[in-house]
Amino acid sequence: MSILVSILLITNSSHSHEIDKNQIEKIIKKFIIENPDLIKSTLDGYKISLENQKKQNAIKLLKNINNPGIFPKQADVTIYEFFDYNCGYCKSVVKTILDVLSEDKKINFVFVEFPILSQQSYIAAKAALASKKQGLYNKFHLSLMSIRGRVDEEKTLNTAKKIGLDVDQLKIDMNNPEIEEILLQNREIAKLLDLNGTPAFIIGNTIYPGALNLNNLKKIIKQFRES
Repeated sequence: MSILVSILLITNSSHSHEIDKNQIEKIIKKFIIENPDLIKSTLDGYKISLENQKKQNAIKLLKNINNPGIFPKQADVTIYEFFDYNCGYCKSVVKTILDVLSEDKKINFVFVEFPILSQQSYIAAKAALASKKQGLYNKFHLSLMSIRGRVDEEKTLNTAKKIGLDVDQLKIDMNNPEIEEILLQNREIAKLLDLNGTPAFIIGNTIYPGALNLNNLKKIIKQFRES
């Protein structure tokens, strides 16, 4: 006999308007003891639902952060990439990203600076964000990603000079509190999404950790549009 049927029988058989709460509590307690797996699966499902909702809310918050990117007017897909300039896998996926963006002009691509590998990565991220004020973020980003080996402060500033950035102004802009705030917000979003490594891509409400190859990325974009 199900718990619901038992409770209904008690309710219907009562000659008064007061339901025997003790009997109902006993039935519920007995049901819990006899069905631990069902209770656990229900609670696990509830937990997963809450975690999914938390992640969806975190992804929505990404839209409010002033991260740089490529934003064509006719875009119907937005891709977020969390990356670190000292991440070898991040560097390996740059060509894939460029190939997709060159073929598909309907993609918003957002660069989410997420320096987690070292203090030098953090300095490079600050410099990259500061370069936005001189209108050279995309060029600087690709130049930093093309550096072989470790990206440190010296290489960051030398690269800035090579691509035509005013390095003295860049150093001033790097100390803008807005840049610290962007990096802090990116880190908080990553924490909510349980991201512990780079690269990580977000398309729609789905997170794709790790370096994606060209075919996989195209397939994911196609599936998103079809859905």
